[in-house]
Amino acid sequence: MVAIPQHLLNRLIKVHGNSLIQKTYGLNGDLTLIALRLIPVEQEQNYKNKNNSDEFHYRASIGYFYPSKLDNNETKKFKIDDNDPASVIEHVKNMIRKLRPECEMTDILLELWDLAPKTIPKESEDYPFKIYNPIQRRQVRDINPLSINSWKSSRVTLIGDAAHTMSPLLGLGTTNALQDAEILSQALLNYSPEHYISCIKEYENKMLKRGSTEVLNSRNVTLKETTPVGYFGFIIRNNILKIINVALNFREFVLNKFIS
Repeated sequence: MVAIPQHLLNRLIKVHGNSLIQKTYGLNGDLTLIALRLIPVEQEQNYKNKNNSDEFHYRASIGYFYPSKLDNNETKKFKIDDNDPASVIEHVKNMIRKLRPECEMTDILLELWDLAPKTIPKESEDYPFKIYNPIQRRQVRDINPLSINSWKSSRVTLIGDAAHTMSPLLGLGTTNALQDAEILSQALLNYSPEHYISCIKEYENKMLKRGSTEVLNSRNVTLKETTPVGYFGFIIRNNILKIINVALNFREFVLNKFIS
């Protein structure tokens, strides 16, 4: 998590657009994720930037994803210590320089990673947020959900990401969590001390049927977006994503304007 100064945020919005969740795709299966909060940090808490300027800063979570096989060549040239934030940040910047073309967006990404704390913050003035998550490389494992054994129903059950973690790309996580909560609450209307297991089973049967399908859809999309596509494939994929985005926005406009 970093505090982005106003001038850098303006550059990012000019290049990428004014959206709270921003993703960029590379040619080699790499992608970036930037989650913004458009409320100045100075208004949220007692934070005074080091330069004592009047420029506002904005909270952002940044992440960089790439196939782990690309680490093999890089680690031979540059020693990475996952317990040293400065080492990890330098590694990420090296990967961005290696995998991304020279352009304004690449320069912005490098500046964003320069804002990340290179040592564990000791004073609140140095780090304006209440929680500090150490900057580390974290491997993401691809597990086929069909390979997971079903569990035995008991007095404990799971909902949301605890039961079926999904990629944020399709917006399925929150949607399914809300559906889980509704189905579970409806099932518990028939609760009794003698028959509570049947309530849990009723919920889990519906959740597992829907959740399994959505997890597979999410997995397929994630595998596609992290597959190297080459230059022409990159152009085709980006245009398809733009068309889908326009179509979804138009559908939302029609629903709100003429149907609601």
